[in-house]
Amino acid sequence: MSKINKQYMVKTSDFFTKWTYMVVVSTFLLILMGGYVKAIGAGLSCPDWPLCYGKIFPFFDGVDYPYSPWMIFVEWFHRLWAMVVGFMYLYTVVQSYNYRTDIPILFKLGSIGIFLFLIQVILGGLTVTSGLQEYVVVFHLGNGVLIIMLEMTIAFIATINSNLILQ
Repeated sequence: MSKINKQYMVKTSDFFTKWTYMVVVSTFLLILMGGYVKAIGAGLSCPDWPLCYGKIFPFFDGVDYPYSPWMIFVEWFHRLWAMVVGFMYLYTVVQSYNYRTDIPILFKLGSIGIFLFLIQVILGGLTVTSGLQEYVVVFHLGNGVLIIMLEMTIAFIATINSNLILQ
């Protein structure tokens, strides 16, 4: 450590490091929700995309839908949580921009993640509009796994850089 010029060592903020772990946990919960949607057969309980029966909230209109209210809610909530996690991830990328000079890998990985995120949104829509075609469902899950691996890598790098002992 003594040979490193300490003047140029930058630590990631504690907030940023903790935030990256929140994003990882939130993404993990999203993947679990997707598995639950599949397990209960609710993948087409909102048959259109991005809305659900042409509505933002399909719960309060008294219509008798072909799926149970619980199934519709689970699929709808999976979509809502995906949007929340997406914004959380975008915030991570914006924050990683602050480290683009000193820890450029953070911003580079974050930027790659935006590409994967956009693919995930498209795959999520195709999952519904394709009628749950197996290959689309598998690619949707596979891309989700790539995203969480990328987020875990970002969290790991942020942790290493937040725990540097600068003496």
